[in-house]
Amino acid sequence: MKTNKTESNRTFVPKKIGETLSKVNKKYSSKFGKNEFLIISKWPQIVGTFFADHSEPDKISKVTEEFNELNEPIFKNFLHVKVSPAAAVEFQHYKDTIIDKINSFFGYKAIADLRLQQNFIPKTKVNNKLNNNKISAEEKEIIKNEIAVIHDEELQKSIVNLGASIKREDNK
Repeated sequence: MKTNKTESNRTFVPKKIGETLSKVNKKYSSKFGKNEFLIISKWPQIVGTFFADHSEPDKISKVTEEFNELNEPIFKNFLHVKVSPAAAVEFQHYKDTIIDKINSFFGYKAIADLRLQQNFIPKTKVNNKLNNNKISAEEKEIIKNEIAVIHDEELQKSIVNLGASIKREDNK
């Protein structure tokens, strides 16, 4: 009869936070491309609060436009955006301005055009984003009391910010 020895996967060796969080980063970086991730995460800063409340970026599609001298394809990137019907006409009117804002955010022509899809954007999603961005003073004090033994001020700030981001993720 065979006996299987199961060894523990734990090594009890200290690891850097970056190594620990690499699994989380891989999850998001494999789901989106870098440009797509930046557009989705920075959407309110790129387009402003009004358009951020009434739209959300969906995906980036690449279409072959032409071929270069080496017969390699040259792609055109199209950003698909879901827009609420109430703001669709205004979004269409400012389409060129939004493309310019996106491209100036990246510093090069990342997006050639927008593809708009009218779709209802739930108000609860918008309100939750706005309400959950800050932690209360009471919660901040609890975190500060826990890290009072740490003497490095930068590390304390980083831990408070990490606690706030974890709280925001838990509320979603």
